[in-house]
Amino acid sequence: MNNVSGGPLRRHRGTGARIAKMAAVGVIASLALAACAAPAADPSVVTLWYTPYTGDASVEEWGVFNIEPFEARFPDATVDAVVVPGESSIQKQAVALAAGTGPDIVGASGSSTAIPLFEAGYLADLGETAVENDWANKILPWALDLAYIDGKLVAIPTSYETLVLYYNKTLFEDNGWEPPTNRASLEKLAGEMQAKGITPFAAGNADYQPATEWLVSTYLNQVAGPSNLYAAITGEIPWTDPSIEASIQMMKDDFEAGWYAGGVKQYFTTQDTQKYTQLADGAAGMFVSGSWEMDGLGAYFGADGNTNEWAWAALPPLADGVPSGVFPLAVGGTASVNADSKSIENAKNYLSWLYDDTASMWNRVEAGVGQPLPIKYEASDVPAGVDARYAAQYAAINDASEAGLVGYVTWTSMGPKSQAFVVDNIDKVINGDQSVADFCAGLDEAFVDDTAKGLVPPAFKTNG
Repeated sequence: MNNVSGGPLRRHRGTGARIAKMAAVGVIASLALAACAAPAADPSVVTLWYTPYTGDASVEEWGVFNIEPFEARFPDATVDAVVVPGESSIQKQAVALAAGTGPDIVGASGSSTAIPLFEAGYLADLGETAVENDWANKILPWALDLAYIDGKLVAIPTSYETLVLYYNKTLFEDNGWEPPTNRASLEKLAGEMQAKGITPFAAGNADYQPATEWLVSTYLNQVAGPSNLYAAITGEIPWTDPSIEASIQMMKDDFEAGWYAGGVKQYFTTQDTQKYTQLADGAAGMFVSGSWEMDGLGAYFGADGNTNEWAWAALPPLADGVPSGVFPLAVGGTASVNADSKSIENAKNYLSWLYDDTASMWNRVEAGVGQPLPIKYEASDVPAGVDARYAAQYAAINDASEAGLVGYVTWTSMGPKSQAFVVDNIDKVINGDQSVADFCAGLDEAFVDDTAKGLVPPAFKTNG
């Protein structure tokens, strides 16, 4: 889940500090996840349940960014916020909604999680709200596409992130290296690193086994490419397509070449602190992961006398026909309005404010208690206190969103069975216990099942 969607600890977190911080959310996050209070009977009161982004912020502290600005804009409305532990919030919310005691603002851990809530009739159609508030010109195109389920706008993404290539900038400068831009330059760079005793990629999933899923999404976008992924997600081609198999095969080959963690065995035994330390010390040169890493890298770069600097670059295309500058998109949560809310207008006003108030959004980011929402903004909106590398990454994602150079990740664009299959089986491919062909066949079977059950999230369009 993401810091603006509420719910359990996020799956994709690296450092322990980051995990604690992301345990929930900053805005809507949590925005709704508990089972303690019924929707407000007073139409002026909007109820929402949330898990603090930092894990220990009080309602008052959280309210500085998430309540006070809204009530200032809508003085006749009041927000009743309830703190809820993140671990079981999604389940609690489902029980509460079924009992008619759910919050006015409903959160979900992602689009696929929102589908059952919509099918149960819990989510209000926000189509008119979107028109009244010009969301088509405020919310990023792909995010608005994801908000629709069966033609109704019901679940808006509350956060977004991407997969990128992080690298030790100091190490690169000392050796005259540049981030790779294609397969040939990556092979050359990896070879030069290994010749110097440097591991090309810091990696390891000893602390968090599903981390391999990030690499699956990376190779699918770099090798098969977003267009083929869109075709697979929409059922135009199967997940056994040669482009998909080539992606998984290249990933396996690169593991066997010792690019990741120095070898397959090392990958499965390397802990998070080890891989971050290796990257910061220059024992490893690069690291493939998500936007969520930016908050945690500072604990290693600059720590204990380390003077090295980190930087990031877009993932390079690794096959012919795959464009450069593509950003795979991940969503950490969605926000909706309870269809049975007695405060439905003010609940809609809350979401309208959330996606309109860029100043409050960036204030949350600067204070370290939230992430950007998938909305358009100007560079001048970003406070000086936000790390320039952080601001540049989100600006790049937004530019790519406008250009349609966007890709897909397993935890946002697949159904639950498909994603679980990837997590449960990709390590078997890496260690040789399962063939690439069998993996792709199993994934296709799982995806067909998700599709038949209506659990595959809407597919946003790509020009990649």
